[in-house]
Amino acid sequence: MIRKYNSFLLEKYKSNLLLLLESEVYGSSDFILKLQSLSKEMGKTGEIAQAINDIIDDNTYFSDVKQNYFDITDKEDKLSFLMDTKVPDDWDSEEDASLPYTMKGRGEVKIGKIIRYLVDLINDDSNDLGDVKDKDIENFVNAFKSSKVDTSISFKLVKGSDIAKYYNEKKYFSRSGSLGGSCMADESKKIFEIYTENESKVQLLVYIDNNDTIHGRAIVWKLKDSPCGAKYFMDRVYVNRDSDELRFKKFAEENGFLYKKKMNSYLENNIKFIYKGKDVVGEVTVKLDGDFKYYPFIDTMCFLDEKKKMLSNLPSEDNYMLHSVSGECEPCGNCKGKIFLAHRCNEICSECCQGHEELKKLEIETDINKNIK
Repeated sequence: MIRKYNSFLLEKYKSNLLLLLESEVYGSSDFILKLQSLSKEMGKTGEIAQAINDIIDDNTYFSDVKQNYFDITDKEDKLSFLMDTKVPDDWDSEEDASLPYTMKGRGEVKIGKIIRYLVDLINDDSNDLGDVKDKDIENFVNAFKSSKVDTSISFKLVKGSDIAKYYNEKKYFSRSGSLGGSCMADESKKIFEIYTENESKVQLLVYIDNNDTIHGRAIVWKLKDSPCGAKYFMDRVYVNRDSDELRFKKFAEENGFLYKKKMNSYLENNIKFIYKGKDVVGEVTVKLDGDFKYYPFIDTMCFLDEKKKMLSNLPSEDNYMLHSVSGECEPCGNCKGKIFLAHRCNEICSECCQGHEELKKLEIETDINKNIK
């Protein structure tokens, strides 16, 4: 019995170890654009480019992935990569999704070696590419080096009806990443009226290519109240590729926008921002124009006052919570918006009041630190 039990534990350990070694293959937008261009080529070059693009786009898992997070370089015959093991264990992708593409320790290697590695990875898993000869790899490399792909993607701020237009998933470059998984993709235009009818208060920042398809988007609010000097706040960023999140943050920095520290919709992170490279904590509000029957899922500015005229990142008495994916405007959480701005807050409504609890805790810590100094 002991022998059987030990054998069971060994098999379980092996199974868990295999899961730990499993990983996906990631690539930057520039690398993906190159692959998509080459996928139109005839023969093995097109097949290889399409197969690599598919495993990245489909988030295919492989065992024992060592080379990862691929990107182009300024050298035509080399690609850069990062080994999975180099990514810090405490990496928070919601705070810095693009870290693997910017951190020190990235290696550079000949394109042919990387492509052979990826081809072998695909064939070991499914044999989709069949026999790929050295000559096929050489032809691919030559095509990759000579391809003149227009990778020019730029930022554009749009407002009014264009906001609803770029929420339509037909305008997405791909269905991958946080953009592809957005719950508001392709909802009816009436859901977005709070955006489209508030042209002076709401804009959409899109990362857009020459084909009028977007690789990322983020709502930009004009603020009534702010805990710092910022007049605009860039809400959660949605992108096809994690590497592009850094571009949004740089745009926000260059334009003096406040932006989320962690790119998620968890209420406990509603009060944590970055402004001019520094952490900021506090409440932000937006004054609305007009009355609306339907509302989108709003990541940060999700609390609507009882008169339906003011949005905030923190709840107030008798407010509504805009975290519905089907247009509803509902009283928030279990407490129907009737909360106390105190430490008993979580006892009343653990969900909608988490932001206030976090804010109070941070305010107390700040006061303590001041007294220590």
